[in-house]
Amino acid sequence: MRNSLGKAPGGRAIRMAGTVAVLAVATGLAGCSGFGSTDLSESGGSQLTQTTQAAGATQAPPQDELARATEYWGKEHANNPRDPKAALAFAQNLKAMGRKKEAYAILQQAHKMNPQDREQLSEYGRLALEFDQVSTAKAILERADDPAKPDWRVLNARGTVMAKEGKHKEAADFFERALALAPGQPSVLNNLALAYAMAGEAQKAEGMLRQAAASGDADPRVNQNLALVLSLQGKYGEAKRVPNQNLPADAIQANADYMKSVVQVAAKPETVPASSPVATASTKPWSMSTSAAKAD
Repeated sequence: MRNSLGKAPGGRAIRMAGTVAVLAVATGLAGCSGFGSTDLSESGGSQLTQTTQAAGATQAPPQDELARATEYWGKEHANNPRDPKAALAFAQNLKAMGRKKEAYAILQQAHKMNPQDREQLSEYGRLALEFDQVSTAKAILERADDPAKPDWRVLNARGTVMAKEGKHKEAADFFERALALAPGQPSVLNNLALAYAMAGEAQKAEGMLRQAAASGDADPRVNQNLALVLSLQGKYGEAKRVPNQNLPADAIQANADYMKSVVQVAAKPETVPASSPVATASTKPWSMSTSAAKAD
């Protein structure tokens, strides 16, 4: 049997690159669009992000090979639009090429013909979340979740839906279940840390983000989240020294100040040093994007 991404004739199997999701965090917060999708945020500036990276992610296949596979599965799907494997493989290859709107349209149509196919439901639900179609994603992902054969990617995405609805405890429950299935997975560690941060447990979030950042597979924006969580605890010096976060000090503090204004931080807020820059009212700390998601 062909794998889900299949093979182009004469070529090796095309597998997903695994760069799906980076999501931002705070649902319902003024100035924020909330927890998010399953892909990198399109917003500029700094953000508290969430990821939904695929386990065992590998490097992206060469573009010419990916293009051949996409063409092949496009023909297979056109010849037999009711074949769920062909539809799924075509959609996944389109997604790997960055043609996500086309992939979403294919999955929408395929869902009408095979509404019970859990592999298809998983891909469709996670891509719906990426496009911020939260109600659709919620319904689809609930059906994709198989208690007898749980998938960490589905649980991770369901946690994102909960967080997007402001249900951070419920979100943490899903992320913890996902982490049990994919121990040490950086994207899930990141997401669980964000849920804890939004619940005011910045210290616990810090440990998880350090673990995620220490892995070789973490999205660079995990370091942005680590810098923010450190700032939440008043550790401004440490926040500035976090490598590869590419955020200026004023952006780090602006994010921390904004978060403190909308969540109850468990620890007593630290006094901001006089030398630290002050956030302005026009600062937009995050916007939602997971990817997540490096990919899902």
